[in-house]
Amino acid sequence: MSHMGDARVLQGTTTAFTQHSSTTGHDYLIQVALPQVAPPEGGYPVLLVMDGNRHLDLFTAARDILGRRGFDKAPSDLAIVAVGYAGATDGQAKAARHIVTKLRFKDFTPPLTTGTAPEGTGGGEDFLAYLTQALPPELASRYPLDLARPALVGHSLGGLFALHAQQQAPEAFGAIFAISPSLWWRQENDQANWPLRLACSEAAGPVYIAAGGREQSPQPQRNDPERDRLRVQRAMIDNAHEHARQLGERCPQIEVQWKLYEGEDHGSVMWPAARAVMERLVRPR
Repeated sequence: MSHMGDARVLQGTTTAFTQHSSTTGHDYLIQVALPQVAPPEGGYPVLLVMDGNRHLDLFTAARDILGRRGFDKAPSDLAIVAVGYAGATDGQAKAARHIVTKLRFKDFTPPLTTGTAPEGTGGGEDFLAYLTQALPPELASRYPLDLARPALVGHSLGGLFALHAQQQAPEAFGAIFAISPSLWWRQENDQANWPLRLACSEAAGPVYIAAGGREQSPQPQRNDPERDRLRVQRAMIDNAHEHARQLGERCPQIEVQWKLYEGEDHGSVMWPAARAVMERLVRPR
């Protein structure tokens, strides 16, 4: 079937398909939210969203509200490709959450340079191979997308993965957005390679790293001392800020931005972050 035929039918809709990856062994639910305009020459620009089961709606809404720039303006031409897990939207919410937690821990954590990764982790290279090799041709066969260098956004462990992808495959992605990246996982499990020895590439696109102002301090109102201890120990803000600083200093050719969202915690930070992503990706029309 022809791309143009698809585009006219699919314009402004969100459709989905599942794809099995022989590399990771997982079944992915790929949801694609096409914009309400005809595709530009070369296809719609693409934002790849990690944890697609959770974040598709947020980014679609952000695009449709912030991408319009006034009631009389044409909507944004950005396509959102949300990568999640098949079967994770079933009625058994708790069981589905457990499955997603397990699968994303495997996919989003990078392999270690030394030592042994905890069981069920360290699959980041395989997942990166899936995203860059198996997913694009399948997307191209279904939608009119510009898949040359999609932007990539990840939150938490997804943010850890986004920073891993930026280092391992800088030529594969445009802008990289790492929101509250779980760098503590590397700090705890890959001590021989901590602090990270960051590599530079002329091909690297801009990198945006952010965290919430409340992510590293105890939250007494929640009355959870163990979680408070972890919050301080995992140093979400310090680690993310330091990563941004080191990357910017070591790789002056890369545009690196750091942002702290005061008053936001680990979950709520995605609200202002989604806006920041759109402000950087939505092209003036």
